[in-house]
Amino acid sequence: MYRYAVYIDTGVHESRNDDRAFVDGNVIENGWLLGTSDKPHFLAAVCDGAGGVKQGGRAAGMTVQGIGRYDREGLSAADIRAAIEKINSLVIATGEAEGARSELMTTIAGIYVCGEDLTVFNAGDSRVYRYRGQYLRQLSKDHSYVQDLVDIGKLTPEEAHAHPKKNIINKFIGIEQPVSPRIKEFADDLIVGDIYLVCSDGISDVLTDAEICEVMKNHSRDDKLDRCCRALRDAAVRAGSLDNMTVLLVRKEGTEE
Repeated sequence: MYRYAVYIDTGVHESRNDDRAFVDGNVIENGWLLGTSDKPHFLAAVCDGAGGVKQGGRAAGMTVQGIGRYDREGLSAADIRAAIEKINSLVIATGEAEGARSELMTTIAGIYVCGEDLTVFNAGDSRVYRYRGQYLRQLSKDHSYVQDLVDIGKLTPEEAHAHPKKNIINKFIGIEQPVSPRIKEFADDLIVGDIYLVCSDGISDVLTDAEICEVMKNHSRDDKLDRCCRALRDAAVRAGSLDNMTVLLVRKEGTEE
């Protein structure tokens, strides 16, 4: 069984929310959703509509609704890639038909679990983390200017987190075809108690991995995970987040052997 909690907050500075989420058959545009699922598969995603454009939120909504149409058992990594490419084509075609090509753009990040196998996917800088045994690991990899510099050894991850150009991302849904999302598979790699965090950059831009991990340590056993969602959001606000903030948590429940 999986327990999940989602919290989408417009934030302390923005007047409009461009974040959207999908989890267990539900599209979330704002506020809270808590629940459990005992299905043999589980799909969850967060989309962050590009800031500074008029229809980022609409693009995010189209994308979570689109990914939700693939919420079924037995998806392969190739299926997920094809789904994201199809969604990207639809977003681009919609923008072109309406003369608003540069207005419909969004990131995506998410997880798909089937049996004991996990697939992580992303395009942009929304992120997926796993908290396991008091350790936090980032499972996704940003499409961003600073990540490219990290990859070639010009920056350390710590320097990238504080870099003034860390918000420049080089891949969105809605920009080009193909979008070529990053997809990573983890076979037979699910443990009772694992918590997966999917979040928008309103959280990850201002909180370091160590800060996220500390919050998770304090709340990993919360019954409904709602206090952990709230604690991550509050920590991001204290750290200076001015963006929309989405926290989506999924915990594998069961009895440890």
